[in-house]
Amino acid sequence: MSSVLQRLADWTIFVFVVSTMLTMGMSQALADVVAPLRKPLTVILALAANFVAAPLLAVILTRVVPLAPAHASGVLLIGTAAGAPFLPKLAALSRDNAACSVALMVLLMGGSLLFMPLAVPWLVPGMNANPAAIARPLLLFMVIPLAAGFALALSRAAWIKPLLRVARVVSSAAFVLLIVLMIALNFATIVSAVGSFAIGTYALYLLLLAGIGHLAGAFDRDRQRIFALATASRNIPAALVVAGASQDDRAIAATLVVAFVVSLVVLLPLARAMRAAERHVRSGERLAA
Repeated sequence: MSSVLQRLADWTIFVFVVSTMLTMGMSQALADVVAPLRKPLTVILALAANFVAAPLLAVILTRVVPLAPAHASGVLLIGTAAGAPFLPKLAALSRDNAACSVALMVLLMGGSLLFMPLAVPWLVPGMNANPAAIARPLLLFMVIPLAAGFALALSRAAWIKPLLRVARVVSSAAFVLLIVLMIALNFATIVSAVGSFAIGTYALYLLLLAGIGHLAGAFDRDRQRIFALATASRNIPAALVVAGASQDDRAIAATLVVAFVVSLVVLLPLARAMRAAERHVRSGERLAA
């Protein structure tokens, strides 16, 4: 039974990522996605927050908090992986700039392709990152569907809008199913992490990263929320690929699964809270005017 559920989970991940990327490509004008990347300050701050501050914070936490070796390796590995495919979904929950979320996701995903093979062997003892093993699934499951979505949108065919509606429904349904399957399949692993420092450390890590991203986006108030979410949402699928390709250590993979669940518990409410806070601020500004 568990093997059947595992295969279903693997397919659900595939369907979710592909449908989400396809939806993002079809729903966003390519020019709107490229526009934020033409601003050097946006690019520099996003890269600094995700590939300087995030790994450095992971190192500090693993030195300060007495984590088990596998848990520490998991946190360090996650610290190198940015550009999560869940970012557009978080942006939708926070009612944030969808085009900017896709732009940041593409930028950080590309950065991870270059950064992880260099940083992982240095940060995580005994772990090597095969660049091809990292690049292949990201290209197949994220870049190609996203490019296909942009191409379909440019065609302006009459059937694009119905296809977009279907892709959105599939993406949302797959996301919910993925949450259920990940918890069901790894319930024992999640329970075993209770009582250790792993769950609390990773939750703290995400919240600190959100704060760093919020500060990095201070130059543009309209993008502060998406900067915070982009920095806090780590690319756990990419981290799982590296962990599986580098060494046969199920303990590290289990840590990444726990991190995925903690990410959902922390970031989904955070996205909604940020939306509510922004609405409250804007309401106050309207009253003051």
